[in-house]
Amino acid sequence: MIIDHMNRIYGFGNALIDLEIFIEKDELESIGIKKGSMRHISEEELQIWINRFSGRIKSRLPGGSIANSLYAANQHGASIHFSCSVGKDDYGDCFIDSFSGNENLISFERSSLPTGICIIFVTEDGQRTMAANLGANLDLNENTLNLEKLKNADYLLFDNFSLSYEKGLNTVIAALREKNKSQVCFGVSDESLVSENLQNLEWLSQNRLDLIYGNHQEITKIQSELNLFANNVLETDGKNGASYNGKAVPAPKIDIINSNGAGDALIGTFLALKDKFDETTALFKSVGYASRVCRVSGPRLI
Repeated sequence: MIIDHMNRIYGFGNALIDLEIFIEKDELESIGIKKGSMRHISEEELQIWINRFSGRIKSRLPGGSIANSLYAANQHGASIHFSCSVGKDDYGDCFIDSFSGNENLISFERSSLPTGICIIFVTEDGQRTMAANLGANLDLNENTLNLEKLKNADYLLFDNFSLSYEKGLNTVIAALREKNKSQVCFGVSDESLVSENLQNLEWLSQNRLDLIYGNHQEITKIQSELNLFANNVLETDGKNGASYNGKAVPAPKIDIINSNGAGDALIGTFLALKDKFDETTALFKSVGYASRVCRVSGPRLI
């Protein structure tokens, strides 16, 4: 049954500023991060790489997986709310302003740590490789949650990044406790996080999950490592498109500039549209929107 209803989507997670840098394949190999993956880096590593590539930073734009997804969902008519932690700095202001200064869309705390930064290394094939310094995100906590918005949400959205540190895990625990009837949607985020967060993922697997999502490699990895059951699975597969519960939709052929944020855009769009259209149509539209994200710099369509 198709419902004429504005979906309410609540999410929490990393508030990041993406620094986009285009590099050659051999330069990426010298950095030591597997192409297409993500690694957490220290403040010292962040500064070394910013200094090294200072003249090649193409853009500084608000990012963060869940925030990107909610942005896309909002562009497709969903009612959204995002909870996060940012620093007391210009990057924190920049991130908050990306929600158009609308306090109804975001709840946050200011941390003594600097706003999180993610370096997005983009190779000539458009593939993104990420190096993230979480900074203020380490102070995400349950007090940032807007319980009224959470309890009235149709969907609760969070990802594996929030299971990477203690305060984030406690935020997940609190959100699941307070979620009311929200459908729980969980993003695998990155292959490396499956091994790193295995203990917390085993705890999460004891909770009801309505949807898990990620790319083909991430879904394969998490299903091979533990029994994480969900009622539904959304799997992206790059230029091949995406599938929902095994039913695939192809992607249009495009010239990719930057794949950063494409998967985030896809899941946000899908959650915004899945109750307005049949699932195949919603996925088709979501893949199309994600493909448009791949044709611009930055993780969002402005």
